Amino acid sequence: MILVSLVAVLFVTALVAGPDRDTLMAAARGGGFFAPVAAVVGSALLVAAMVPRTWLAFAGGALFGSLAGAVYVLVGVTVGASLAFLVGRLLGRSFVSAKLRGRFALIEAAVARRGVWAVVVCRLIPIVPFAISNYAFGTTSVRPRQMIAGTMLGALPANFAYAALGAATMQQDWLGAKVAGGCVLALGACGVMGTYLVWRRRPHAVAPVSLTKSLTT
Repeated sequence: MILVSLVAVLFVTALVAGPDRDTLMAAARGGGFFAPVAAVVGSALLVAAMVPRTWLAFAGGALFGSLAGAVYVLVGVTVGASLAFLVGRLLGRSFVSAKLRGRFALIEAAVARRGVWAVVVCRLIPIVPFAISNYAFGTTSVRPRQMIAGTMLGALPANFAYAALGAATMQQDWLGAKVAGGCVLALGACGVMGTYLVWRRRPHAVAPVSLTKSLTT
């Protein structure tokens, strides 16, 4: 309950107090060395407050260019996801581990066994909310270093695609925007396909009849 309340407060705060476009543009152009630091820290805090990472990547590309913006936001997103993971670990792990039963216990065991790749897959499939999964992974047995590595690998493709789209849009490079938009759509299609494959291979609870039969034979 504490974890859910904290996440809700962070999200509302980001909506109410978030900087507008003009403020961000002025800071990026006149901030010098501190602008990239602000981009990383801001991305981290906004991700922890459940702002979509794709918005941040688009804004990073628009403000700093496709490559620099993507790198700054990727670092910030990874830091923010790690912070949310630690909050989930501190506030939710004990409660969740005590309540795991049946299929949910099987899913948690499968996630913990796959580690880095479980995080990568969750970052790539579109139906898994990135911000919520950061906190949710903290309640599992996934290790912090697995969370960090999986987040960087899984978030990298979409992060660069949206940053390129933001940069092309800001520069009014419509051909570049079409190419970047095509990459975004391709990533979405691959994510949908990956979602289907993951769903087909989801853990199933052992049926009582089958279990009884196996014990008696």
